[in-house]
Formats: sequence, structure tokens, C-alpha cells
Amino acid sequence: MRNGKSKSESEYVVGIGASAGGLEALQEFFKNAPANTGLAYVVVQHLSPDYKSLMNELLARFTSIPIQIIEDGMLIEPNHIYLIPPKKNLSVFHGRLLLEDQRQNKGINLPIDIFFRSLAVDYGKKAIGIILSGTGSDGTLGIKAIKEAGGMVIVQDEKTAKFDGMPKSSIATGVVDYILPPAKMPDAIINYIKHPFIENKNGIEEILNQNIDQLVKIMHILRDYSGIDFSYYKENTIIRRLERRMSINRLNSLDEYILLLSSDDREKDVLYREFLIGVTRFFRDEGAFEFFKDHVIPELLSKERKILRVWSVGCSTGEEVYSVALLIRDFIDTFNLTTEVKIFATDIDKTAIEIAGQGVYAESVISDIDPILVSKYFIKKENTYQISESIRKMVIFATHNVLKDPPFSKINLIICRNLFIYLKPDSQYRVLNMFYMSLAQKGILFLGTSETLGDLNEAFEPINVKFKIFRKKEGYQPLLIPETNLMYQNTRNFTLEPRTGLLKEVKRQSELTEKIISAILPPSIVINNKFQILHVINDINPFVSIQSGRFNQNLTNIIHQDLQIVVNNIIRRLKDVGESVAFENIKFENLSITYDVQGTKIAESEAETIYLISFYKRKSKKSAEKEEILTLEDHYHDRVKELEYELQFVKESLQATVEELETSNEELQSSNEELIAANEELQSTNEELQSVNEELYTVNSEFQIKIDELTQLNNDITNLLNNTGIAALYLDRKMCIRKITPSFSELSHVMDFDIGRPIQHFSNSILYPDFLEDIKSVQKNLQIIEKEIEVNQHVYLLRIAPYRTDFQAVDGILVTLTNLKNIYEQKKALNQATQRLQMALEMGNMAWWEWDVKTGQVTMHEKKATMIGYSLSEFPKDVYEICQLIHPEDYEHTMQVMRDHLEGKIPMWDTVYRIRCKDGSYKIYHDRGGVVARDDLGNPLKLVGIVMDVSDHMMMHAVPDEKRGY
Repeated sequence: MRNGKSKSESEYVVGIGASAGGLEALQEFFKNAPANTGLAYVVVQHLSPDYKSLMNELLARFTSIPIQIIEDGMLIEPNHIYLIPPKKNLSVFHGRLLLEDQRQNKGINLPIDIFFRSLAVDYGKKAIGIILSGTGSDGTLGIKAIKEAGGMVIVQDEKTAKFDGMPKSSIATGVVDYILPPAKMPDAIINYIKHPFIENKNGIEEILNQNIDQLVKIMHILRDYSGIDFSYYKENTIIRRLERRMSINRLNSLDEYILLLSSDDREKDVLYREFLIGVTRFFRDEGAFEFFKDHVIPELLSKERKILRVWSVGCSTGEEVYSVALLIRDFIDTFNLTTEVKIFATDIDKTAIEIAGQGVYAESVISDIDPILVSKYFIKKENTYQISESIRKMVIFATHNVLKDPPFSKINLIICRNLFIYLKPDSQYRVLNMFYMSLAQKGILFLGTSETLGDLNEAFEPINVKFKIFRKKEGYQPLLIPETNLMYQNTRNFTLEPRTGLLKEVKRQSELTEKIISAILPPSIVINNKFQILHVINDINPFVSIQSGRFNQNLTNIIHQDLQIVVNNIIRRLKDVGESVAFENIKFENLSITYDVQGTKIAESEAETIYLISFYKRKSKKSAEKEEILTLEDHYHDRVKELEYELQFVKESLQATVEELETSNEELQSSNEELIAANEELQSTNEELQSVNEELYTVNSEFQIKIDELTQLNNDITNLLNNTGIAALYLDRKMCIRKITPSFSELSHVMDFDIGRPIQHFSNSILYPDFLEDIKSVQKNLQIIEKEIEVNQHVYLLRIAPYRTDFQAVDGILVTLTNLKNIYEQKKALNQATQRLQMALEMGNMAWWEWDVKTGQVTMHEKKATMIGYSLSEFPKDVYEICQLIHPEDYEHTMQVMRDHLEGKIPMWDTVYRIRCKDGSYKIYHDRGGVVARDDLGNPLKLVGIVMDVSDHMMMHAVPDEKRGY
């Protein structure tokens, strides 16, 4: 994981994995995601390699966050969305996105797992993984990697997912923090990253340094709930997981969390599983397993070995122990070995053991396995794979606490990978001591790449330091460490530093015990039931003879030949009769002193029995009541008789077994070959179909959205044309009818069933004689033609234009007809009204006028000028010039009336005045009008009125004085 980042890099990166049905979930997610959170989103979706993805266009409608299609080497920036392109796998290194072509011949492609794993390595606890709708199990391994690195995992609620395969597979891992619908995910992410314990580097460590009692309470609650004492774990591991749970539950103090933990069994179970850290996969650390396969397995399965005993410690859900079992079984099958293999796989988690025992895994989980091994040792079941029975029979799964329960014995190989990194140094030392005692001679220890032997370097010799594979070194005296719990020894002085004082005290006590035993007992040897020397007391050189060459720890190989019979008989008698057996007065050829040899059974279990063989000078002690005294002659006779009987029984049993095996082997071999061939074909076909199905669904979802949009657009256009009465005919570039509206069909004899026919097949008189010629002209010249034509006694505006695409390319001809009936009727009515107005003005000697106050210009009917002898062009247009024509005697009165009206004193402009004609004579005008428009301040903008020649009328009637200007 990187230690620093540039300013432009995003601090948190949200990886989003989706497949079939994921488009709707992504749209819902980003519709609810705020634009400026500092988060970067990387979307990895199963895309078809044969179609262009429209994801960026479809998502852009739901978010304002910038969207980019990923290019190789692109830097991840905050507040951006990055989309994986088709046919590519994606990884991240030092904050940059790296693309790689998908390998079509490499089995199942899992782009989500690939990216999530690299995201976990590069961003660690700053990585956030999201799994949305999809089939299969892609992403299952990836979220485990993110969880192991300390990141956060969210999975779509399967009830809201169109396809629940990927969500279900992820939820089944037990490492998911949130199960939510997509709309609620952004809020959960923001609350998580803004929590004080996530933003603050010290977190709760500072609180615990002051008061460890709170941590003790939490450990006590968990122990009562699960029966497991997690106080043997490193405090950093515990603190990191407590911070995560508190941030996820939105709690700000340990007291609040202790209250929640005390009352909520679900939270107890979640925290319990967080501490178990059940993250594993097949062939984890590929290089280590490659070395194990090439160098360790051949040594373990040498031809002289009849039984191979293996112990996998902390096996979790079984992927790692099955990885070892697959390699061992494949080696045995390849070289036709008959070695019996017993693999003991243990873990503290009962649920994980149950899963491991079933041996059923998702498709994504087995992606790390060589396809050849998959075809030979796995059985395809719907969307899962099950380990074959031949492998499962090799492995015995059991619940076991390596810190509390007795170990297995006579183990040839112990696998304990990535367990020690979570344990305190003292717990590591105790477990390694136990491993040393459990391992048989030349036993091998296989640790994780991040683990070391610590203070037990002297107990093992390295086979490969890089991959942490070691061989047991004989002669080391392991220390027995009493069971203690350092977390509770001093609650006032809590520290996260390792404590080693206990180891020194245990070593001092061990040395003292060794001296006491040596002072009490005569020369003695402690052996097990396989005659392996476990311990030596005092000087036993007179009784053994070390041969040249490689040292052998077996007692029968180094003890004097004449003493072998005695020791063998003592062990046999102890197995059959009692606690102690002795031979008296044994004389050795190379010694002048006579010895008594005594054997005592000092410990017995199902796995191993421990014996003490002591050599006493003369008769230095009295035999115990249970002690049996024997002579050599008795032993020879009994031993030969026993061996003859055992040999005859073995011969008969072996012959019967060989005959049965030969028959069964031939039948099984034939069936196996057929099944393997059929399984390979079915597996390959199914994987291809599954991949194609996911890709097609993704493409179909995108196309469906486009189809819906086009359907809506087509409906809009159809409704527009139908409701506006516009008739339309669409011709393609070959002049074939592509589309026709119902209105056009009513005006012509072209119908819907004519779609696809060339327009030339119709007569020229579809609408008018030159219709086809006009279409050809537009096609040739690309010039629009517009004309009015008469169809069915109605006038239409015909428009023939080139049909252009978004890129201005000509792709046919569009013909439209617009009915001008309403326009013609309105025009006719307008003409009639105009004629009537003109007649009224003529008959009444009247004219209308309009005055723009700002410009002073007057617009008028020509009658206003002609009534006094002027033409319209001769008559002045400026209001003040017109006023100069008013009789001088009437001028002031007329202007005052106008001023009163403009100031709002009188509602109307209504006055009679004399006006000079062109010939110099005067006529009498009755002028009437008013303000029709004012500005925001109330000032007049426009006046409209009418003027009448009332000269003849004045001769016959009197006019009121107030309206008269004279």
C-alpha cells in the first residue's frame, strides 16, 4: 500500500462492480451521490466486446459528476467517475489506472475481482468496494481482499437487484458491512468516511492507552457469546476492527459501543466474525505454492513413505487446505503412488468448517486454480463447483482452538499461513513450540509470506526463506510456556509493544527442571511409540552407537544391537500389560557392568504414547508392584511366534485386497476417463454461454433504454404531425417510401402498404402533374421547393426538402403539406373588414390616427390628409407640424385640452378646432382620442384617436362652447 499521495489524487476510491441488471442500479446510485465529496468512483462492468458501450451517455443524465472512459495510465482524481472500456481488465498501481487486454483462452474472466484485489493492495483501508446486480460470483474474492486490507464493503440488497447472483455470493462470504438498495449507498459511504475514528489517525488507540478496562469488557462479552478468548490477538488488530464497527454504527465513544454490544447479539456475531478474519483463497501466494509443488511435495511423497500426515491450522473455509490436497493428489495420480494421505484441517470457526466440509465454491473462487486441476478434481453444479469425493475423503475437518486444544502428533507437514500476523508474540511462541513437538522427524512447516519463526529460529532449518517453508531441526529442546493472558496482567500500564519477559522466565524454569530430573534419574531415554527419541537424560553413550552419515533420531538405529531386542520387548509388554516392565542383570559385550533395564509408560493419548527407558547399575532399586520381571529366553520364543502369526495374516489380507483393487481400478479408470472428457466439454461450453449471456444482457439493457427514447420521440413526432394537420411523406435515398402520415394518405392514393415502393411507380398526378419532377429536382439540386397547390378543393402549402441527418448528410426527401384553409378564410374576413372600414370612413368623412409620444410621429389614415386637400405623402407626420395647421385662434384652447388629457385631468381628448386646407381655406375638425399606453411611471407613450370633418354639420347644428376652440 502507498504511504503518500499527490494533491490531485483521490484519498478514497470506490470500486463498483456490476453485471446484468447493473445499469439501473448504477443510475439510482449516482442520482443520489453528491457531486463534491472528494470520492473517486471506478465502475467495472461486464461489457460485450462486440458492441460500443453507451454507459457514459446513460449515466450522464443522472449525475453532474464528470465521467471519463478509462485510458491506460490515467490518474485517479477526486469527484470523477471512471468507466472500464470493453475487452479490458483493469488494475490500479500508485493511483494510476492500468488497462490490460482480456485473455480469451484463460478460462473465466473476472474483471471485478482483478480490480478489487489491486485496489485493496494500493489503497488499503481507503478502498471501498460495492457489488451491484449481476449473475455469477465475480467480485467475491475481491471484496475479501478489500476487507482483509481494512476497507469497507457494500452489497446491493438482493430484493432490489434484477439478478441476485453476485449479491448473494458476496453476502455469503460474511465480510459485507452494508446490505443496501443503491439509492442509500452514497449516504452510507459519506457517513463512514466522515466518522471521527476514520478521519483521525489515532482513533480509539489513545482512549485505550488511558483505560484498557473498556477493551477487557469487550473481550469478556465476546468470550461469553462465542466461547473464544480474543485477548491473544494483537491489540492493533482488535483496535482496527473496533474502529470500523463504531464508524459503521455511527457511534462516537467506546461506552456507547459496549452498550450496543451488550444488548445486540447481531453486533456480537458481526464483531466475532470480523476478529476471525476468514479471508483466504485457492493457491494464495502463487509463487509459494509453485515452489511447494516442485520441491516439497516430491520430498513428502518419497517412495518409502507409506503414510503422509498433514495438519492445516486455521483452514477457514477450506480453500488453502484443498489447494494442498489437490497438489498432493495430482502428484500421487501422476506417479501411481500408494501413499495413504491423512489431512487434518482445523479452525476455530464452526461455520467456516461446515462450509469447508461441503467443498462447494462459486465460479469466481475457483478462477485461481489451474483449469486442468479443475477438470480432474471438481464437479460442476449449476453456478458452483464441488471438490470431488476423492479429494474430500483425504481431508478431515474439525473445530479446534490451536491456543487451547491438544495438538495432533506425528505430523509430516503443518500448514499455518497468515495466522501469526494476528497473534501476540507470546502466543506465536507457544504455538510454534507446539508445532515443533507435533512434527515428525524431518517434518515441514509452511508459514505465510509475512510471518517469521521469531525466537524459534534454532528449532527449524529453512528450505525456502522467501516463501517461509522450514524443516524441523532435531535436537532442539522446546520450552513449555504456561497459559497466560498478557492483556489482563496489568490493566494500568497498557502498551502495544510486544512483551518478552515471560519467555525468559519460562526458559529459566525449564533449565531448572532439567537439572532436577538429571539429578534424580539414571541414564534414561524418552521415546514415543514410533521409537523416536524425544528427550535424553544424563549420559547414555554406553548404550548407543552413533553411525557415520546423516543422523537418524529413531532409537532402534542408534542403540546397541543386543539391547534392541530388550527395548522392543519392553515396549510391546508396556502396550499389553501395564505401567512398568523391567529386565534384570543384562550384560553388554562392551561393558563390564551388569544393568537393569526398566521401561515405564509416562503418557498416553489417542495420537501418541510416551515411554521412559532407564538403565540402572546392578539392582539399584526394587521393582514396583506392577513391574513384570522377564528373561531373554522367554522373549525370543514369544516374539518369533507372534511375528509368524502376524506375517501369515498380512499375506492373506494383502492378497485379497490386491485382487479387489485390480478389478475396481480397471472399472474406475475407464469411467473416470469418460467423465473427465465429458466434464471438460460441458464446463467449457457453460462458461462461454454464461459469459455471452451476461454481455448480451448488458448490451440489451443499454439498447432497451435507447429504444424507449426513440419510441417516445417517434410518438411525439407522430402526435405533432397529426394534431397540426401536417401531411408528411418520407422517402429514403433510393426514393422509396419510408414513412407516410394518415393525413397524406387522405390527400393521395398512397397508403401504408405502399411503404417500401419506389415513388416512381406512381403516376405523376399523385398531388399535381409536376410532383415527381419537383422531387427529382430537389434530389439533384438540394434546393427546397415551396408552392401552393389545390387538392380536393382546398389550398395547401407544399414543401419538398432534403432529409438531413444529425451530421447534415442527405438521407432522402421529406414532403410536407400544410392546409391553408384557415389562413385563407381569415385573410378573406380581414379583407372584408378592411373594405367595410374603408367604406365607413368614406361615408362619415372620418380618419384614424396614432401618435407616438416619444418620437412625436403620427401614423394616420390617408383620409385625414385628403379631407383638407393634401395627399398622404404631402401631409406632415410630426405632431407639432400638424398643430401649426390649426387656426391661431383655436390653437391655445386645443393645446390646453391636450395637456389636460396627458396630465390625467380629463379622461378623453375631445375638441373641435379649425384647420387650414391646402388652398388656404379652413375646415372644422372634431378630434377625439385618448392615451392607450403608459410607462412604469405613468407617463403617456401612445395615443389613438379619430378625426371627423364636421364643417357641413356645423352649419346645421350648434357645438357646445366647451368643445369649441373658437
